[in-house]
Amino acid sequence: MSTPLVLSPKECQGKTWHPPVDLAFATHQALLPLHAGELAKAAATMPIALVKEGREWRLVGVCGLETGHNLFIKKGKWLGNYRPAWLSTWPFAVVAVGEKGIVTFDRDSGLEDPHGAGEPFFDNAGQMREAVATRVEALKTHHRKHQATHKALKALAKAKVITPWPEALSSQLGLAIDGLHMIDERALSQLDDEAFLALRKSQALPIAYALNLSIPQTHLLARLARLNPASHAAPDNLDELFGEGDDEFVFNFDS
Repeated sequence: MSTPLVLSPKECQGKTWHPPVDLAFATHQALLPLHAGELAKAAATMPIALVKEGREWRLVGVCGLETGHNLFIKKGKWLGNYRPAWLSTWPFAVVAVGEKGIVTFDRDSGLEDPHGAGEPFFDNAGQMREAVATRVEALKTHHRKHQATHKALKALAKAKVITPWPEALSSQLGLAIDGLHMIDERALSQLDDEAFLALRKSQALPIAYALNLSIPQTHLLARLARLNPASHAAPDNLDELFGEGDDEFVFNFDS
């Protein structure tokens, strides 16, 4: 893995890149990063989950039934209603260095032109070119939201209300992605006042609610698997899994 290119006139001098022409770069990415500001739209469009990377929890949109295939992307086009913000800023990212964030370019993206025949990152006056500036401005906004999301996820982990997706759900879907987590609704409802207030102060409660309320969107994954198949065969019928008599998948956060 190459060292990311730090975005600055000095580091990028003489270097060029090619902005992605479509979303084919994410065709093989079944989990897409999300921040809490996207939850209202994302949770109504796709299942969302928590995954652990090292010691940290991350919020992701579940866009496939197996690693290596994004069901929402076909021939470079997005098939869903809501498109995660990450897709609009890649291959740029913000790397936290202490209290500051540094914008970097992914040199493993395949979009850097080794012959300098692409689009410069900066103009002759040291100003970011439009394609770069647009992404950087979006990253600045998203970075603050990611920081707030990270704080909220730490609070959920501290409250010990994070639990794996039910095995029954994964089995019925034929899900081949490990490590997806949601919120233990019973554990959440049994928190004492102090612990519950801590979640509210950290703005973790909207994330907790959205995670579980998005679970029925797994129906969409099954439909997309028939429309945009990989090697995975979609289950014929998921209705029984979410039937009215299945209390395991009823989420009542007011109890």
